[in-house]
Amino acid sequence: MVIKHFEEQVQQVNELFVSGQVKESYMLAKALLGNESFTANESFAMIQQHVALLEANGYANMPIPTASNVKQSVERADGSYPERDVLAAYIGSQDDEQFGQVVDELLAGSIEAQANAYYTMAEYFVLSEELDKAMVQYAEAIKLQPNTALYWGAFAQFINRIEASPYLALRLIEEAIQLDSMNPRWHYIQGNILFQLVAATKNLSYIPALEEAWQKAKKRCAAKQLALKVEIAKSEDLLAQWKKQML
Repeated sequence: MVIKHFEEQVQQVNELFVSGQVKESYMLAKALLGNESFTANESFAMIQQHVALLEANGYANMPIPTASNVKQSVERADGSYPERDVLAAYIGSQDDEQFGQVVDELLAGSIEAQANAYYTMAEYFVLSEELDKAMVQYAEAIKLQPNTALYWGAFAQFINRIEASPYLALRLIEEAIQLDSMNPRWHYIQGNILFQLVAATKNLSYIPALEEAWQKAKKRCAAKQLALKVEIAKSEDLLAQWKKQML
């Protein structure tokens, strides 16, 4: 009876993960490893490897959101957010001194302002292709302001674009979705990450979740978000082509 119970939990660990519920998958796997009776189970080593992989991607040290129903930024028609305006102004003027001064002012301000400064610097380092520095700044932003979906989502999008670690990206985007489930961008990015995993691992189990993520993204798109709608359509075409080659 206990063995059957363990088998069901092991299966659930896998099902949660491939559906994008990676935080729950990790927590259930950790609970299994903490059960002495599970040590002798034939799936023990596999679950141990699963936890080790996720912890190698920072799962054990993730910031924890402290509030729900926090007002989140709304994406504009061009895909921008108010938090990125400081960088947008710099790109328009190329005034290094002014940019540095504004960032310094943010760093001297409230926790919210400091988090915005780190996010701004992360986006700046992405543009200047200083990827290691960008990684550090994104991490600081979510650490300071874990209730802001934008910082989690932008970090996930960055990880996905540089193809660093889909496992880390999945964990980040899941938090963005939990904080702001009505933002279509986060569901779109989640689908992209799952697509990256499908392509890398050839594990077709991720396909239902990625298709569902893109469907959710389409349903949540505002009429003005034409650019995002086009991005989603292109991604769906790519998946259709990939399926023809693989299936």
